[in-house]
Amino acid sequence: MLAVQRSSSAMKTRFSARTAGGRRRCGGRGHMSVEAGMGGTSSTADHHSAPFTQLSNGNGRGSSHHSQLNSEFAMDSLASSSTDPHHIPEVVWGPGKSADQIAMKLLSLTERQRVAIAARIDPATYSAVRMHAPGVEYNARARTLKLKSASADQLPKQRRLPGSVAVVSADTADQAIAEEVRVLCDYMGAYCFAIRDVGAANLHGLLANVDSLRAADVVVVVAGTDCALPSLVAGVTQCPVVAVPTSAGFGAALGGMAPLLASLSANTPGIALCNIDNGYGAAAMAVRMLKMASRLHAVRSAAEAAAAAAAEAAAALEVPARSGAQN
Repeated sequence: MLAVQRSSSAMKTRFSARTAGGRRRCGGRGHMSVEAGMGGTSSTADHHSAPFTQLSNGNGRGSSHHSQLNSEFAMDSLASSSTDPHHIPEVVWGPGKSADQIAMKLLSLTERQRVAIAARIDPATYSAVRMHAPGVEYNARARTLKLKSASADQLPKQRRLPGSVAVVSADTADQAIAEEVRVLCDYMGAYCFAIRDVGAANLHGLLANVDSLRAADVVVVVAGTDCALPSLVAGVTQCPVVAVPTSAGFGAALGGMAPLLASLSANTPGIALCNIDNGYGAAAMAVRMLKMASRLHAVRSAAEAAAAAAAEAAAALEVPARSGAQN
């Protein structure tokens, strides 16, 4: 375990220097904060409206004392960067923001990445955003905005992850969230394909797609009502399954509470569960799984290459030794 020794006075001095506004701002606030919402929001109201959180710390360069610390303790390593293979691209969370705020955030993101995405955008907001950012594109089913950078040729390309994500939706009413998952997975660098209308009431449709499910590396299952589909999918595949309960349903579905509780009580173990209608969380979870699998594969390949090189070196040393023994 790496021990990082600092005096309390030095800690206070450095903390004050970092939080004193201006150059060392974190997330545009002058202090480090845990921001709720897609991609880290900038208004206080958004901190209470989104069902998931992420750590945001701005893009300022670290001071000289950071070089004395291990990289895992350096907060600058968490700064968003389109070239960082471990970085998940930022997504602008639409609810709670005005049209000009959404447009400004999208334009800001396109200064350092080829494409920027905003989620949960209704048609009226899209029309207003288009007045500030004319090149924005709207996906009505996924309720997402996409803005391409004017200088895309000079910016680094998005690194595509190995493997694939299957997005399974139980019913037509669930396809809005499923499309959001597909769009955001693609934005984050994952290959993605959809399997639609294969709910528990349509079991033959699910069985007809078993080969496709087993070919995927991660399966995201979007379902409402009784949310039985994630358990069924997990029962026929060995890959990780991410369940997204939706608010689709009626009566005792209680706006998604019934499928949420049903997923928590799933009979098939090992299912990851997201919040109600949280397509972004499911996409981020699937991408994290693919990134970790890619990392483990790289480590294994490096270990195998090192073992092979060691075996070749040992064999090369044995040949002269045998020749000397024979002489």
